[in-house]
Amino acid sequence: MDRRKWRRAGGLAVSGLLWLVIVVASSAQQAPVTPAPEHGGHGTPEAWRFSWPAGNPVSGREVFVKLECYSCHEVKGETFPAPDPGPDPGKVGPELSGMAPLHPEEYFAEAIINPNAVVEEGKGYRAPDGKSKMPSYNDLVTVQEVIDLVAYLKGLKADGQAPSPGGAPAAPSGHGGSGPPMMPGGQMPRH
Repeated sequence: MDRRKWRRAGGLAVSGLLWLVIVVASSAQQAPVTPAPEHGGHGTPEAWRFSWPAGNPVSGREVFVKLECYSCHEVKGETFPAPDPGPDPGKVGPELSGMAPLHPEEYFAEAIINPNAVVEEGKGYRAPDGKSKMPSYNDLVTVQEVIDLVAYLKGLKADGQAPSPGGAPAAPSGHGGSGPPMMPGGQMPRH
């Protein structure tokens, strides 16, 4: 199935996705809920802060493969096919294994659900219309998939070591995957 058809296949819209992430995050908080001081009966409590829920990095890697993120992003230590920019060097995005300490979880989530929010200048990542060349995946992912994909990205190490489910470093080939990743439906990716 080509990417356009896959994008049309459905999923959650960005507003629903963001709303569900907030609901999941607020319901997943472990701390007891303390009533906020009264401030006009409406609005956000003074000490409120969005809490990003924990995700499953192994499931996040599966989402990375499902979305074919490897076609534009290299991940050191993984066995994904190398990104091929073809005639457009801006088609290949940044290498991701060293990004975890540079950005909070919300930054990665925003890049997935709203890639136009921040576009790095001077690298060719901006399309002629001024938008990011990275597509939005809103119609392809669920809230849980975004949470898990962010957990995978945050767990990557600059030395190419990816975390295993127990937290110990995995072998340099990633999470034990053998051979090239498969697309949805068991098809081999296009090169």
